[in-house]
Amino acid sequence: MSRMVDVIAARLEEGSLVPYLGPALHRAAPFPAGSRALSEWLAARCAVPGHLIGSLEATAGWIEAQRERRGLVKLLREAFALHAGPDPLHLLLAGLPRLPLTVAAWYDATWYDVLLEAAQGGGRSVALVHGVSPQDGRGVFFTSPESPGLTPPAAADTVLYQPLGTCHPVASFVVSEDDLADVRLAQETQAPIPPEVQQRRDGCGFLFVGCTFEDAIDRTVALGVMRGAPGPHFAVLPTAPEWALGRWLAEEGIVPLVATPQRFVAELSRRLARPARTPAWPAAPFSPGAPRAST
Repeated sequence: MSRMVDVIAARLEEGSLVPYLGPALHRAAPFPAGSRALSEWLAARCAVPGHLIGSLEATAGWIEAQRERRGLVKLLREAFALHAGPDPLHLLLAGLPRLPLTVAAWYDATWYDVLLEAAQGGGRSVALVHGVSPQDGRGVFFTSPESPGLTPPAAADTVLYQPLGTCHPVASFVVSEDDLADVRLAQETQAPIPPEVQQRRDGCGFLFVGCTFEDAIDRTVALGVMRGAPGPHFAVLPTAPEWALGRWLAEEGIVPLVATPQRFVAELSRRLARPARTPAWPAAPFSPGAPRAST
């Protein structure tokens, strides 16, 4: 673990590792944190057929068909009406000397709130780019430079990308089966990925934290965003991955680091407090038989 955290810290400091934050980062979120949790939350408020519960896109698609898009969006606004406070990792990352690109892979505005507060306090300038539903009629992504405190992506120090949309400042949710059709194209055509995101990930790796990859769409979104980025890529997981997940991570060149979020943040904080240096990292991809780091 020690060597891996050294590499992560050094690459974060030089801006060559993109933080990709998922819903499991929140320990006590006031909103449904994860695809399955949101599917169950929606199903508890609508008479969703039992066989659809657990699949977010199927649940959302059924509600959309029954209540139209407005009914689905109203429920999603309610689900994310409360904002979560920042996790220690949010604050640690916000203090990095360089943060060209970061990703929030859920609908909440927690990471947006932290970055915007830093921008308004005289820190780095921030741009928000997020996915949109095709039914919104605004293309496959949307920038929000007109919102107070935000900067157009080309001029921003930091671009925050939310591929599934966001609840704030402009509520737009990529959630139903129809919405996600464009997301699935990202692995092949890259058309849904904003040009600024593609440019800023060039030459970088990704650091996945709070990502369980429990749903196929979670993996699809991650692969679409990281496609073309050379790595190294890391995924912080609270427990050793089961065989299927471990194999998928290995196939995609993502190295698992087994540590609780609290332990990881504590170790990363210590490394970031040291003088910056860039340790070497093996160029060869991680293989299924290679040893995994553990606490």
